[in-house]
This record gives sequence, C-alpha cells and structure tokens, in this order.
Amino acid sequence: MNFAIEYTSAYFSHLVITPRKKVLKHSLVSVQSGLVLIKLGKQEYAVEPGQSIWIPYDCLTSLTYFPNTQINRVDFSVRLTDSFPRQAGYITQTNLSSALLEKLEITKARASNANNTEQAFKDMLSVLKQEVLAFKPLLCESALSQRFNQWNIDDSNLPQEHTLVMVMREAKKRMQSGQKRALVIDDLFSGKEEEFEQLCMLVFGEEL
Repeated sequence: MNFAIEYTSAYFSHLVITPRKKVLKHSLVSVQSGLVLIKLGKQEYAVEPGQSIWIPYDCLTSLTYFPNTQINRVDFSVRLTDSFPRQAGYITQTNLSSALLEKLEITKARASNANNTEQAFKDMLSVLKQEVLAFKPLLCESALSQRFNQWNIDDSNLPQEHTLVMVMREAKKRMQSGQKRALVIDDLFSGKEEEFEQLCMLVFGEEL
C-alpha cells in the first residue's frame, strides 16, 4: 500500500548506484554513517554523516550509496497538495525534525501492528512534514564534493577507500556502456583479472 508519507531506514553494505532519472516523489535523505553522492546536472555533491539533502519531485538525479552507509529517508507523495521546496539541496535540520527522525527510527525498529503505534507513526510524519515545508535547500560545493568532481582515473586526491569505490563505479559504468570486460580490466586494473574479481566482491558484493 502506498502512503502519502513513507519513512525508511536503510543500510547499504555494498556500493549501490541508482539510475539517473527524474524522481516521482519528494524525498528527504539523511545520512547517519558512510557517504552518499547525489548527481545534479554535471556536478556531484557529497552528503556526509550528519548531513541531509532534499530531492524534489521531477528532479533529474542519480544517487551513489557507498559501502557501509546508513540513511534515513522520508518520501512525500506528489498527491500531497502542500508547497514543498522546489529546489534540490542541503538542508539544515531543526531540533524538532532531528528528534522526529530519531524517534521514527526507534519506533520503526520496535514496530508492531498495534494501531496505537501506527497512529503515532503517522502523527510524527505529519509533524515532520510541517518542518520540511519550511526548509530552504541550498547547493554549495564542499571541499569533499570538489575533490569528487575533480577526480579522474589518473589523478585522485581522495582517501584510498573513496578512490577504490570511484574506480569500481567507473568500471561498472564502462561495462554498462558496452565496453568489453577484458578492456575495462586492462585499462583500470592493469589486466589483473583476479584482483578485479576480488574487488567486485568487496565493493559490489557480486561479480560484474
């Protein structure tokens, strides 16, 4: 069943990349641990632990969830007639919105089918919606975002674990674009197929 407002707590043990497309709902994504990259236009923006990003309906975007990333996400249906923020960007959580997200996570973890729990959940989401309506999303390129946008295969000033993820993401992207697996391994991994396969399992949890 589709609700007007839905809360999700999600953990990504491996690298997950969503297809680049227009989203069908408004979303608030809060990162608790790990790292998320959001692609808007030609730029990517790093969302670090403690940060939140607003993604409005019809926004053309792709999300990259790094391994070991924990997020809270609240989706708002386009059926809602409220005036949600129309611009994507970082938002500053209020004390109330932060407390509500924390409470939602705890309530979800202990969830039962008790009607009073379900009603409390709906009430919290309704209050959170009022907070969201007042958010003023801003896009600014942080130092980390800048390093990701400047990154290329031959030159990286990112931490080693981030560089590894970016190389593996590039490998997947090339293969999805039709490049032969052997050529990708030659270009990015000096022809070391065994090393490539080990890294696939480490980063993606599966073979490419």
